[in-house]
Amino acid sequence: MAATLLARRDGTEAALERGVSPTLRLWQLAESLRGYRDRAELTIEQAAGQLKPRSPRWSRSKVQRIETRSYAPQPAEVEHLATVYDVPAEEAAVLVQMAREARQKGWWQTSPIPKPAQTLVGLEQAATTVRQFELALVPGLLQTSDYARALVAAIESTTPPEVLENVVAARMTRQQVLIRPDPLEFQVILSEAVLRCPVGGRRVWRGQLERLAETTGESNLTIQVLPFTAGPHPGMEGAFTILTLPDLASDVAYLEGPPGSIYLESQDDVRRCTMRFAVLSSLALSPADSVELLSSILAEYQ
Repeated sequence: MAATLLARRDGTEAALERGVSPTLRLWQLAESLRGYRDRAELTIEQAAGQLKPRSPRWSRSKVQRIETRSYAPQPAEVEHLATVYDVPAEEAAVLVQMAREARQKGWWQTSPIPKPAQTLVGLEQAATTVRQFELALVPGLLQTSDYARALVAAIESTTPPEVLENVVAARMTRQQVLIRPDPLEFQVILSEAVLRCPVGGRRVWRGQLERLAETTGESNLTIQVLPFTAGPHPGMEGAFTILTLPDLASDVAYLEGPPGSIYLESQDDVRRCTMRFAVLSSLALSPADSVELLSSILAEYQ
């Protein structure tokens, strides 16, 4: 049976896959609705004006919140939008189903994972490829439970013990994407500083280094180390992650810092991050040489 095609904002079409996360469904729905509105040649104000007679609750703000994923619309509301945008019946039915799925709750949305990070985890669940550069920390997808516990306790020292354990458990559940039947392809570049910063004491750190060494043999996982000898590099501005997601018009870049999480979606922004990752990869040690460096550091903790 042929997949149903949905409008993208860039004018292309996307085949709708099954079994993805509610987070990705919301992103797909928002992108599709923006695409259909653009095809209908309606501004947000014009769309809201045509929707208002259907319900007094419609407004410019509501349409905008739907398109920016600040609000997951009810299936009936998506039906209203599809009618105004003159969406063919078969495609409208798919949009309505997407709305139902977008309003479901993924495990991460009921976990102690901080709200800003829940979106990242939800996207990870559906991503086909994740490329990540880290300056100071072992990525969450590769952390041991002991390392995660020590790290969270150091960063958030006031976290109650029971909450801490729930956070660690959620982080371990998050790692299932690496061992599912269709595992996530994970490409990681670590600054050498990550491997030179023991967390949690000698035993915990040795366990974390062993975990990294073990994962280097996985076919869906690539680890490169950016050595100190590389000198100044484009990653000095901060860590970042690039996610490739099914049926979105472009990849998504994620930046995290004390002010909060930032998602970059414009093609120019994502292209800059992609080029930066490529440069860092060219400066980093090869995967084989990275394993050799990792093994030498691990030997210091035996």
